[in-house]
Amino acid sequence: MKISIVITLMNDKNVIKTIDSILEQTLLPNEIIVADAGDDKELYEKIKSYGGIVKIKKIYGSIAESRNKTIPMIKNEIIVFIDSDEKAPKEWLKKLIDPILKRDIDFVGGRTKNMYKPKNKMEEYVYRKSDFCYDEIYKKDVAKIHMGNTAWKREIFDKIGNFDEKLKWGGEDYDINIRALNAGFRGEFSDDAWVWHDRGMDTIGKWIRKRYKYHTGSTIVYLKNKIDVKKKEGSLSIGNHPLDYLDFLLKIFAFIRGNLKWRQMQWR
Repeated sequence: MKISIVITLMNDKNVIKTIDSILEQTLLPNEIIVADAGDDKELYEKIKSYGGIVKIKKIYGSIAESRNKTIPMIKNEIIVFIDSDEKAPKEWLKKLIDPILKRDIDFVGGRTKNMYKPKNKMEEYVYRKSDFCYDEIYKKDVAKIHMGNTAWKREIFDKIGNFDEKLKWGGEDYDINIRALNAGFRGEFSDDAWVWHDRGMDTIGKWIRKRYKYHTGSTIVYLKNKIDVKKKEGSLSIGNHPLDYLDFLLKIFAFIRGNLKWRQMQWR
């Protein structure tokens, strides 16, 4: 099977590390498509200069819109998504697509590991929480895996359609995972197919904004797909850290906000 890798980009210079790490893989993809929605001309020219299997396309819009405009360009059987703030070890791609090639799994998602040591207590918490989520949630619920380290059979998008561009608050990856599973496709979490991730979550303000947006997007996805939030493991749990209590409060406000957003979406 031939492989296409998709990277969505918005002026993130870290993407050079991402591309370099892909070009050092023991199993090379057939093409790397960088969907560039930014305005950094220097970065654009640098990526363009790679040539070969690296292709850069000016594709404007949200992450969902960029991915949706890129997918029709791809004719290969496997589509892999990796984010511009991630870096892959040399065996990553091989390990990520092995379940597809060897056991006919339809889509696979892997873990992310912290690229740098934590700069402060805030990042220490974020790193620990991320590890907890992978170990206790994503391994048990493949619908929760993040799109930024996944491999998909191309045929899935032909059957269920593309990312929902109406999910402006996020959750488009969670939504498409659910739709794929509901359509009968098999997903799997791979602990071996991990990538380094520059989380950049060193202030409480950044964390609050991201968590609030994440919880709001998740609420909309719950409502859209008629999921009972009370039955989702860990969705209403509270840990022992003070930020866990704050996160619980964010969930409550985001649940209200998500309901209002969903009603607005229904009226349009």
